Amino acid sequence: MNDITARNHVFVKELVGYFKAANAYELFDENGHKIGEVKEDVPGFFRKLLKFTDFKTLLPFKVQFYDENGMVFLSIWRKFSFFRSKVHATDADGREIGWFKQKVFSIGGRFFIMNNDDQQIGEVKGNWKGWDFTVIDSDGREVGKITKKWAGIGKELFTSADNYIITVDESLAADSDMRKLVFAAGICIDMVLKEVGR
Repeated sequence: MNDITARNHVFVKELVGYFKAANAYELFDENGHKIGEVKEDVPGFFRKLLKFTDFKTLLPFKVQFYDENGMVFLSIWRKFSFFRSKVHATDADGREIGWFKQKVFSIGGRFFIMNNDDQQIGEVKGNWKGWDFTVIDSDGREVGKITKKWAGIGKELFTSADNYIITVDESLAADSDMRKLVFAAGICIDMVLKEVGR
């Protein structure tokens, strides 16, 4: 298992820039040490151009998570999306571990977490304007949070509106797919909801 997905707290800092076609993020531990990166791959000039139009909410995307050694340990991807997003997640071996289904007409942003048998195993719900989300499992138990509300170590990272923390409940098994899906959920939300709100 990757050391990053084994953590209970990971800070996400979005790299903001003008005329940026691809999303990129840096990952930090509680002490402010960089532990990885997340990068969107946008192939071709035409698709890069479309990222600056209203069509960006429909475009497919592929985002890869890298550890500090430059190794991919997690990926999320979506095909063309015409109505609601369906974002797949794969682990370091390219094995699909589940997917996120955006709920239609949700207030604030809501996603169902599905396994590979198309069964719902969890849900992400919250408020995208306040950037405060809770991840619950199929038993209704809170197993993670994606939020800007953080008052502990690493508070200095939150000087920008584009930074947040992903917290995974320590009760989740160390190498469980659900733990990885909670971690992937933070970037999934950012990719889907911010494109709509920007």
